[in-house]
Amino acid sequence: MDKALTNLGGRRVFWCLVSACAAVALILAASVLCVALLPAALWTGTLLYALVVALALFNARKKLPFLPLTRASTWLQFHVYVGWLAVLLFFLHAGFHWPHGRLTQVLAVVFMFVAISGVVGLALTRWIPGRLTRSGEALTYERIPEIRGDIRVKVEALITAADRESESSTLGDFYLNHLLEYINWRPGILATPFGDQPRHREIVGTLSTLDRYFNPRERELAAELREWIDAKRNLDNQLVGQRLLKLWLFLHIPASCSLILLGLVHGLIALRYTRGF
Repeated sequence: MDKALTNLGGRRVFWCLVSACAAVALILAASVLCVALLPAALWTGTLLYALVVALALFNARKKLPFLPLTRASTWLQFHVYVGWLAVLLFFLHAGFHWPHGRLTQVLAVVFMFVAISGVVGLALTRWIPGRLTRSGEALTYERIPEIRGDIRVKVEALITAADRESESSTLGDFYLNHLLEYINWRPGILATPFGDQPRHREIVGTLSTLDRYFNPRERELAAELREWIDAKRNLDNQLVGQRLLKLWLFLHIPASCSLILLGLVHGLIALRYTRGF
């Protein structure tokens, strides 16, 4: 593990040094072009567009894992650091001021949205997977509805067994008055990922206070029921976390495609006025 951490730290240092050198080179090159009265905006814009297209290829790399295109982690590092260079190049190209034309304003807004969503996505992809792992068993997003139904069936079977095998209705009353609503509850679209779940805490607390009323068989069933309640909590965490990652991609990828199209239009118009074709 220490070796893995060392390698990871070494790769980050390498990419940081390469990015820093590239940033200095971009700033110097832009300055030289301006001093030489050459079309700096044309060159920086062309390079910026090339970087944006290269960054978009990262998603294509994820769709083609079978091709020998180096490891996905290497592409991710490339995506992150080249993304920062693209932000620097954008400001060098725009001249550190808000553009005046309608198309360039729209293009600037889309670029900033893509850049900011990229930073947010980087934070999410670094934070959510670890939290999902600590939350419990990893679940496939598409199977979550099926697993939710399985949990409901298992819980109902336990309550039925408690009613049949014991002379007490304590677990049955607990299910009807408290647990049924929680089992059917689903986190909303604005639910905070991995935050405190008051519903889960309340359900577990209520079940614990009823322990003194359970007979030995009910106590065994209650312990198994607690496991399914915890499984329901993990299910909700998995749903919220994975849904947030999918929502981020749903916003970031279409915006990136729009940026490529708008950038192409902007470039063609710029070439039309600078070279007269």
